Amino acid sequence: MSEPQPRGAERDLYRDTWVRYLGYANEVGEAFRSLVPAAVVWLSYGVASSYVLADAIDKGKKAGEWTTTALGLLTIPIIIHPIDRSVDFLLDSSLRKLYPTVGKPSSS
Repeated sequence: MSEPQPRGAERDLYRDTWVRYLGYANEVGEAFRSLVPAAVVWLSYGVASSYVLADAIDKGKKAGEWTTTALGLLTIPIIIHPIDRSVDFLLDSSLRKLYPTVGKPSSS
């Protein structure tokens, strides 16, 4: 998981324990999207989002400064679309030409 901590160091619940894997719950949901109901996929996103929010709140409290944490969280809605468009463009320009799909993808 991570390197052993020096004596007296505080253990980070969100980084040094099994709780860290909850942040990857949405990846598991996406991996099984074709096999499970859509509600399960949405639930996996809820679990991962809750983990991220709880970790951000915990780190914000420990740092005593909410500014950086708040700014980081507030930029997420702004950066989603440019990242998605860039990835779509790259995939349309490369892999999707090699592996054309018939019809619409199931996730759309």
